[in-house]
Amino acid sequence: MANQEDLLKKIISHAKEYGFVFQSSEIYDGLSAVYDYAQNGSELKKNIRDYWWKAMVQMHENIVGIDSAIFMHPKVWKASGHVDAFNDPMIDNKDSKKRYRADVLVEDFMAKIEGKIDKEVEKAKKRFGDSFDEQQFRETNPRVLANIEKIEGIKSRLYPAMDNDDMEGIKSLIEDLGIVCPMSGSRNWTEVRQFNLMFSTQMGSTAEGASEIYLRPETAQGIFVNYLNVQKTGRMKIPFGIAQTGKAFRNEIVARQFIFRMREFEQMEMQFFVRPGEEMKWFEYWKEARMNWHTSMGIPAEKFRFHDHDKLAHYANAAADIEFDFPMGFKELEGIHSRT
Repeated sequence: MANQEDLLKKIISHAKEYGFVFQSSEIYDGLSAVYDYAQNGSELKKNIRDYWWKAMVQMHENIVGIDSAIFMHPKVWKASGHVDAFNDPMIDNKDSKKRYRADVLVEDFMAKIEGKIDKEVEKAKKRFGDSFDEQQFRETNPRVLANIEKIEGIKSRLYPAMDNDDMEGIKSLIEDLGIVCPMSGSRNWTEVRQFNLMFSTQMGSTAEGASEIYLRPETAQGIFVNYLNVQKTGRMKIPFGIAQTGKAFRNEIVARQFIFRMREFEQMEMQFFVRPGEEMKWFEYWKEARMNWHTSMGIPAEKFRFHDHDKLAHYANAAADIEFDFPMGFKELEGIHSRT
């Protein structure tokens, strides 16, 4: 953990010293989790965005791009479920005064158990050499099986609690697992409560007549509400895709990992529309295509991995993340979801 933190500090220092990323409003002590891309950082970001746009839009005859507005009618976010359900479970440690996503604390705990499994596998690989059968080892080794059982037991409590907004159940799970605060090492937790991630503001010429609207927390809804407009004017036939890049805003609970978790950030997103029954074929196609895109930039393949979702959204029948080995470990870089 200390080595990871040291590496991240070096990256942050390098990014500032060489003109890639500055703390926003630094002369006024900065603004938490808000950063400015400097002269070199803005060029690097533009190059990546242009490379993505070329690969996702210009190289495909059946994918087009749009640029939708940041502000949308509030009914869009009500209909999409964001107003009522775009929440994360929040918990504070009373000693460190640090705030965490309660579900992430549990997921990180499971990741440590998975790390123990990986260590057992690596030791066995070295011991048995070319004759090693990893699948058989995972299915028969008592220590591996015991750790898998632990993980499944945790999932059987976490996911139903998340689905049912059972904050007490999540708090109880954290306590039963003996999860400690990474900063203070204590188990002195507050209650878990829901926290909506959307930023709101007022639109109108007077304060009395102003209506509440939201800064978009994602770019996908701008694609969905323009589906028919694009399909009709572009005479698009299924399967086809709509892509866009642009700013999104989230009032993140935990925003302490440099530009990995920011409150204002840029998304690159493409929604690909297919016929019912063909979604899994295209899901596998885009998984492979997107991984190839990432590795095409010269980054070693071992820095990436797929993480299949155990818990699916109500609208999905499959979901996978492409994760990157950041200084703080493997974290989501891109999501590929099959919506039904």
